[in-house]
Amino acid sequence: MASTRAVYVYALAALLTLAGSGCGGSNAVPHASGAAPSAATARPAGSRVRIREFSDLPNYPRYYFPVALTTGPDGALWVADDIDQDAGQNAVARISKSGKRTATFYYQADASPAFTDIATGPDGALWLSDSGDEQIMRLTTDGTFTAFPLNEDPLSIVAGPDGALWFVENGFLTAAVCRITTDGSVTQFSNGIPTDAALQDIAVGPDGALWFTDLNDRIGRITTHGKVKEFSRGITPGSQPYSIVAGSDGALWFTEMAGGRIGRITISGHVTEYSNGMTPLEQPIDLVAGRDGAIWFTEYKGTYQHENDAKLGRITTSGAITEYSGGFNPKSGPTGITLGPDGKVWFVETVTNKLARVAY
Repeated sequence: MASTRAVYVYALAALLTLAGSGCGGSNAVPHASGAAPSAATARPAGSRVRIREFSDLPNYPRYYFPVALTTGPDGALWVADDIDQDAGQNAVARISKSGKRTATFYYQADASPAFTDIATGPDGALWLSDSGDEQIMRLTTDGTFTAFPLNEDPLSIVAGPDGALWFVENGFLTAAVCRITTDGSVTQFSNGIPTDAALQDIAVGPDGALWFTDLNDRIGRITTHGKVKEFSRGITPGSQPYSIVAGSDGALWFTEMAGGRIGRITISGHVTEYSNGMTPLEQPIDLVAGRDGAIWFTEYKGTYQHENDAKLGRITTSGAITEYSGGFNPKSGPTGITLGPDGKVWFVETVTNKLARVAY
C-alpha cells in the first residue's frame, strides 16, 4: 500500500478492478466504532462459520467499490460506495438487516470525492471523511449532505467519548488528529505527532482516550484534551499498523498490513504480535470486536498474482487465529468490517462491490 489510507483504498481498488474483474485501511476501510462487546456477554464461535454475500449495492460494473460501512442511528447498515472519478457520482447506500438496499444517496462535487470512512455521530446523522475533496461530510438519514472543508486529507473517523467526532488527517508536511463538533467546528492536534507520520485509523479506547495507527510502525494515544503519546516498542519494523479497535479484554487490537500480523497493545503501551495461523503474505486490513469476545478481521494478498486469496480472520484474546474462505468470492478484496444492527459481523468486498454477512 502507499503512504496514506486514501491512496491505499482508492488506488488499490482501482488497480484490482482493472486487473481482475481496493483499499487500505480502511479501511479504507473503514472502522468499527463505539465500545467493544462485553466479555461477560460473549459467546464462542460455533463450529460452522457461515458467510453470505449480498449484491444489492449501487451497480456500475468495474467502477463502483465499497470502502467502509457502519451501523446507522436508524438500525440499518450504511455503506460508503466510491466510484471511479470519471464514471459518475459517489454513493452512500442504506442496507436493511436482510441485505436489501432501501435507499441510495448520491454525491458529486466539482472535484473528485473519495470517501474513506463512515461513522454514526452523536447527533443521529452519518459522518464521512472525503479525502478527495479534503472535507468532512455530514449525511442525514433522509439524504441531506453538508460539507465541512479542510486543508488536509481526512481518513478514518469515529464518534468520540466527548460528544464530538474525531478523525485523522495527513498533509504535505504534517499529520494530525482532529476533533469536529456536530456544528462543524474543527480543532487540530499535531503536537507530539512526528513529522514523518502517516496516520490511518482511529478508535475509542477503554480508557476514554482515542487511539490511532501510524504506518511508520507506531500506535498513538490522544486524550480528549489533545495530549499525544506514541508507542513503537514491540512493533516489528516495516509492519505498517493500519486499523485499530478496542477489544473485549481492555486492550486495543490492530492490523499490521505489511507484516501479516495482528497486534495487541495495552493501555500502558505493551505490544504483543500474533501471526501463527495466518496464511503467509496475507494482508490483514480492517477489524472489529465481535459478540463472541474475539476480533474479526479482513485480509487478502494485495498483488496481481495472489488477488484470489481473500479471507476472513478471527483471533481470540489469547491470540489463536482462524481463517475462513468459504462462502464469498476469493477475488473479492474484503476491506471494511463492522458489527451490524443484527449483532452479526458484516464486511464489504471492495473489488466485487458486494456486502457479506458472517453468522457463527
